[in-house]
Amino acid sequence: MKKLSTASAPIFCFTVALALAHDPRTTAKDFEHRLHIDGAGALDLRYKAMHFNAASFKRIQTDDQQRERMNAGVWSNIGSVHAGFDVVVGDQTLAKGQYTLGLNFGRNDTFALVLKGADKAATIPLRATTDNPDVPYLTFALFPTDKPDTFLLEARCGSYRALADVKVPYLAEHTHQEPHK
Repeated sequence: MKKLSTASAPIFCFTVALALAHDPRTTAKDFEHRLHIDGAGALDLRYKAMHFNAASFKRIQTDDQQRERMNAGVWSNIGSVHAGFDVVVGDQTLAKGQYTLGLNFGRNDTFALVLKGADKAATIPLRATTDNPDVPYLTFALFPTDKPDTFLLEARCGSYRALADVKVPYLAEHTHQEPHK
């Protein structure tokens, strides 16, 4: 019994240390968003909603090496995008397929969406504002606009809000030929 309790003590201590170190309120959450279009398919967005750390972000804004490490490491693969149809994000055309989702941020609050597929990598600049209410976790949303083929992709984290237009060519206005009589 003494050997069992002696052997169990380090395991117990390790388990307690892990439990104390892991706070589920501050770790990344998994999210999925879907835009389904009848006749075309779906646009699926899956990502880790990472917690915003203001002190770390402020440091990364001024430390070029640290920012590049974060952009190439953690931020380069935060999720995936599966496009069941061709889509235009910002000024980049993406063929239907699977893409790795990442974010890139620059020194002067410049942000870009990074999508990497089997044969294409796209870096899409985002329009960013900083005077927004704080959002504690990274979150994305896709909103309809007044145009039937255009949506607005919004990314939020901290006080940052970054936007890009998403166009779905399948939904673009078009004409149909008159049926033959």
